[in-house]
Amino acid sequence: MYDRSEAESIAYILMEHCWNIRRADVLLNKRAVEINDEQLAAFIARINSAEPVQYITGETWFYERKFKVNKHVLIPRFETEELVHLIIREHKYHQQLRILDACTGSGCIAISLSAELEDSEVYAADISPEALETAKTNAELNSASVTFLQDNLLEPDLQKLPEALDILVSNPPYVKESEKALMHSNVLEYEPHLALFVEDENPLIFYRALSALGKKLLKPGGKIYFEINEQLGKETADVLRSFDYQEIRVLKDLNGKDRMVAGKKI
Repeated sequence: MYDRSEAESIAYILMEHCWNIRRADVLLNKRAVEINDEQLAAFIARINSAEPVQYITGETWFYERKFKVNKHVLIPRFETEELVHLIIREHKYHQQLRILDACTGSGCIAISLSAELEDSEVYAADISPEALETAKTNAELNSASVTFLQDNLLEPDLQKLPEALDILVSNPPYVKESEKALMHSNVLEYEPHLALFVEDENPLIFYRALSALGKKLLKPGGKIYFEINEQLGKETADVLRSFDYQEIRVLKDLNGKDRMVAGKKI
């Protein structure tokens, strides 16, 4: 199920979480610990059932910060760190930014931007009350100031949402139903499908809704940033063009795959 490298990484994560043994301690043979056989057997059973180790420990790292995760939120990916890094790089010298993270999930994007872009006013919205509770916990854990809002962003309540935004960012559901066959069981069986999948007949439904929302909420010159399905870079960019955004870019991740689309409201 897991190759040697993945299995080794999982082992080190569990050792640090359960017994505070770090990789360096093992390599240097600095520490010994008495392991509870019953507890170890329970962890191995969960690993063998393909449950992600992040759900077993209840936490993960994102942009050098620790986040709580559970069955109500996606496990943050490295590709999303690239999206956050792009926004920080392009706005690090700007002051008092107003930012909305749409489809926030665990809150990892909003919380990271709040922490890294000082004096920013950050909002985060999601349809799931359980996800929002997790995101609020993560904001407290990381001492981040974020205002959380429950809203269906496919049919947004504009009275709830902030106006005059400098940045609208989203990592919305974008995996097509037909792509399920290509996914590992640890994703399919454990991560929330509400945050993952869209119908094949309308795979860009969130990008259209959020592009329309951005036209209403972004100030002139405001930026919109999306994480995208690697197969739909051109199509997502075309959505932004259809809403008259300018300076549209399709950006690749570190693996050379189309992963982000950005545009500017005129």
